[in-house]
Amino acid sequence: MNVKKLLLGVFAIILSLPLLAQEEVNEKLDTIYMLGRRKLIVEVKNISASTVRYTEPGSDETITIERKQIQKIIFSNGRIEVFNKPVMMMVEEGNWKTVIITDRKNDVQGLYELGNVDARSSAGSRSAKAAKKSATIRLQKKAANIGGSIVLITKEETIGGFGEPPTYEVEGIAYGFEPPKKEEEN
Repeated sequence: MNVKKLLLGVFAIILSLPLLAQEEVNEKLDTIYMLGRRKLIVEVKNISASTVRYTEPGSDETITIERKQIQKIIFSNGRIEVFNKPVMMMVEEGNWKTVIITDRKNDVQGLYELGNVDARSSAGSRSAKAAKKSATIRLQKKAANIGGSIVLITKEETIGGFGEPPTYEVEGIAYGFEPPKKEEEN
């Protein structure tokens, strides 16, 4: 009975040796994440100012790609080097941070007009730049609340100065990719 267990154990070890060798090979490989969400398991050989050179497993051929095509590389030692931001990111619908502010009519061509929006900077603004930022954020939030994706600015005005707290007022038209929702009549 002990001989069977010993032979079974030796047989199991022999079978697992190729798996252990394969795991050791994978540990030495790097992962390149391309901007198009493609993933390459390779061995990075060289990173220059504009290119990355690598070899594929089981090949001696060196392949060169441009850094601008790469999102990031995760090296076999765990180090991560980020080259570019991802092409697409998931964004919540109605997120005010994604509302675009523009003063060019061409940017809203083909979109649906959702309504007028206006905003005024907060009273605590200490500089003209802070006042403009405050009013812009408020405008973006109002546009997002009505389903807007882009705001065409129609009027901008700075009030105050020389010792007075600056105030910034902005008006625009919110546009979206979907037609405005019709209210049901009772």
